[in-house]
Amino acid sequence: MFPTLQSDTLAEIQALACDLEAYLKRHPKATETPFDPRRLALYQKHLGRALPPPPRPLACIGDSHTMFFAGAENLKFLRYRRSGLLRPQWINRGLDLLPCFRVFHLGPATAWKAGDPGSSTRAKEKFDIILKKDLRPGTTVMLCFGEIDCRVHMPRAVLAGRSIDQAARDTAVKFCRFAQLIAARGMKPVVWGPAQIVPEDESQGPTTFPFVGPWELRRDVTVAYTAQLRCQCEEAGIPMVSILGLYEDVSRKTPADYFIDGAHLSQRVMPLALAELKKAGIL
Repeated sequence: MFPTLQSDTLAEIQALACDLEAYLKRHPKATETPFDPRRLALYQKHLGRALPPPPRPLACIGDSHTMFFAGAENLKFLRYRRSGLLRPQWINRGLDLLPCFRVFHLGPATAWKAGDPGSSTRAKEKFDIILKKDLRPGTTVMLCFGEIDCRVHMPRAVLAGRSIDQAARDTAVKFCRFAQLIAARGMKPVVWGPAQIVPEDESQGPTTFPFVGPWELRRDVTVAYTAQLRCQCEEAGIPMVSILGLYEDVSRKTPADYFIDGAHLSQRVMPLALAELKKAGIL
């Protein structure tokens, strides 16, 4: 078991989140803030050692689980850029408490539909806007999609008759093609594998988080998808990082303390995520 967040660390996370929220509401496009020394200090505290600021933050783009990398102990979406004219939707940004990450939230986008134009979330169109307006060629982009697929769509396909491995492989293959398209556009994609997020008491999760099938099925789908995703990424030469099974025992439901709301990971897991990203040479 990992220790809970130290009280002084949690207090600083909450205070810094409040200060950054107030500032970024006035300056939503800001990439530097008056609180950058505190952001760096928090980053170093998670790492357990002093380091200089990262030369360029890692862009994290995806669904609401991307907000884990925004560094706060709650979900806070700030409207950032508008997408669409007749039916406008918003790209959100995170508070970005940690200077090593820059977070963009595209809505409840799936791994299956992330690269498809005209999806209900318009994830592809939003992604194109970010690539055009916010990221320079050669930027490393971490793609955080797949939790919704593991919780709803792949279990539904399995209950309809497909095997777990086939449903996982089909989704991994399609998503990896999306990552390859991003690489072809001059970016350096990294894939973040969805973490197992079945808490002890699923009734405590957000009401907007429906799920399909028993938790054991969703666990098995997530494990299979992670394995297939790693295989596809290795074949394509795309880095893939996952903490599945590193912070929890996947044979059992995960203790509630690992989540901020019954669904999204707590910052108590951040030191592990940073360590795995550094081990993979991403940070």
